[in-house]
Amino acid sequence: MMDQVLHITAEPIALRVKDAARYMGVKDPDYVRTLVDQGYLRARKAPGTKTMLISVQSIHDYLGDRR
Repeated sequence: MMDQVLHITAEPIALRVKDAARYMGVKDPDYVRTLVDQGYLRARKAPGTKTMLISVQSIHDYLGDRR
């Protein structure tokens, strides 16, 4: 009997602005900030920090998963 191995890859729930830009394939993190300001991407501040976290699901929604 052969043992089966299940590999699970987890995707993050949110990314920092710089990482979100890289994830989306854009060079300028300000573009991501603009998309947040215009309501195209959902973001929140990390508690107790100035760090903005961008919802990965909103990135998928914005891109239409056309990456």
